Amino acid sequence: MNRLLLLLAGLLVAFAVFFQWKIADDALTYSQRQVQYQQAMEAYRENNIYYTPGTTIQWIVNRQNPAGFFVANPDMLFEPSQLNDSTLRGTRYAITTLRDLGGLQNINRHAVAGYVMGLYQPDLSRVGYGKVGKYAGFKTLPHEPVGVRPTMDALMILEALGLLDDPRIDLERIWNFIAVHQNPDGGFWDEHYPAFGTDSSLKCTSFAARALDILHQHMKKPFPPRLSQGIRTFVSSVYDPTSGGYRQQPDASVNDSYNVFRAFISLLDSVNGDMPARRQEVSELIDMDHLFDYLVQNYYLPEFGAFSRYSEQQKQKPSIKATHLIIWLLKDMQYLNRVDTHGISKYVMSLRSPSGQYGGDIYTTYSAIGLLQKLGVPTRPQPPPVKPEKFATIPSFVPAVFFIAALLTLILGHQAKKMELQSINKALSVQATIDSLTGIYNRQKFESLLKEELEKYTRYHHPLSVIMFDVDNFKTINDTRGHLLGDQILKEIAAVVQEGLRGADAFSRWGGEEFIVLLPETDRSGAVQLAEKLRALLETSSFSGGEKVTASFGVTELLGTDEPESLVRRADLAMLIAKRKGKNRVHSLIDETHSHLKSRYVEPG
Repeated sequence: MNRLLLLLAGLLVAFAVFFQWKIADDALTYSQRQVQYQQAMEAYRENNIYYTPGTTIQWIVNRQNPAGFFVANPDMLFEPSQLNDSTLRGTRYAITTLRDLGGLQNINRHAVAGYVMGLYQPDLSRVGYGKVGKYAGFKTLPHEPVGVRPTMDALMILEALGLLDDPRIDLERIWNFIAVHQNPDGGFWDEHYPAFGTDSSLKCTSFAARALDILHQHMKKPFPPRLSQGIRTFVSSVYDPTSGGYRQQPDASVNDSYNVFRAFISLLDSVNGDMPARRQEVSELIDMDHLFDYLVQNYYLPEFGAFSRYSEQQKQKPSIKATHLIIWLLKDMQYLNRVDTHGISKYVMSLRSPSGQYGGDIYTTYSAIGLLQKLGVPTRPQPPPVKPEKFATIPSFVPAVFFIAALLTLILGHQAKKMELQSINKALSVQATIDSLTGIYNRQKFESLLKEELEKYTRYHHPLSVIMFDVDNFKTINDTRGHLLGDQILKEIAAVVQEGLRGADAFSRWGGEEFIVLLPETDRSGAVQLAEKLRALLETSSFSGGEKVTASFGVTELLGTDEPESLVRRADLAMLIAKRKGKNRVHSLIDETHSHLKSRYVEPG
């Protein structure tokens, strides 16, 4: 019989060990999945970069004047000052951005066309400095001269709107107007930039090339070899082989990244053929490896994920426009994989406002949208990672049940080991008084100690106080950082508070993130001082994961009429009032007669 009982006890123990292993294995697996989830969430927050075209479209639409043009500030939509020398340019940025976002149907297209055609000069027989012929072009304002830059802006607007075939426009005369601005050195000048006079500049050359390319594509008109070769000659003349950069003019300094893009676009937009053929033409004149190194070494700011316009250290700052132009160049020349596109995307998104604009004006928004599209940033968010569900594992009490059954079996079969089993039971009883997570007393032990102190009070009437506190916003830590970190922080909170208590004080975990302290020989005033000390200790301590922790404290003193339940209930009420008053504070109560406090701070509503 004893052998059968021993065998049965062994089987029960084996089952208990198996179930305990299963519980531990499930807990470990769940913990690992939680860690994986946290890692996935960090990656999600880092990589979930997207933009919303609809908000940007609406932001731009709100800036259209009924006359067709777009303004920088919608609050001054009808102010005459908004129609100035820069308005045509701003309208071009608005229209091309809306085209790229698919939002042209949201504006008054007819008004835009009317505004642009109002700037058209259809019959010019003479261009500045006596060049006679049949020309046509656009100006920025009625009293301004016709120029290459405004003609380029107007052509880009009309192309975006599909209006280059308007019978009122003579594209051949516009071509002649642009082409007649080419100087013998191959570069172009522009009435719109009088500071250069009729001298060639890289800026004017790039505008002329872009305007001619629009006409070239639409009219199927090939570039004359002399025109294309002239631009190549001029671009070569402003190249600085020492640094690898480009000058505005042959004798100017090399410090502006805009000039690199202007050189590139002047070449790309002035040759015949498809994109691969054009790219090949550019590569014959520009050493892209050398140019890439020059751009990165002189203009890239890795701490921002952006490029600067200027190379001088005192002028360097992140520029959305410079970043857009350089990324444009690198994408067209198939060098985009050499830059940190993720970092640049984050820089662009850091400039976004809830209204859908980037950097504060139409031009920076145009540059930002151009960057986001060239970098392939999506317009919808990624799906977030799925939080793992806790396993429907074996209840934690099951192993204990089997262990107890095994012990009972051994008792029946081995009376001789009665004393040993009694010792085991005593050890288990001691463990039952300690909270398994924090190592301090548990609730049952506190209630036992409280009863003992109440019995002493009836004999000696020495003061007795209670402090109850609750960790503030602990659910947020569990929800965002995980229960494992939350449990660790509870352990650390218990250790911090234990250090601040006196030897006679009894410290227990009441439940969850609530703790309670029994203070013999202490009146309410002394208890408040101790609670404030503990509150400050928690507030100034550091916890795992870099978390900062505060707690709300409730204090009360034993009254002659108190039962254990009423004393604890009053401490709990004081703690809830402290929490409702703003958390991280101490509140004490004398009694519960203040019903208005309870209804105000505790009850719903």
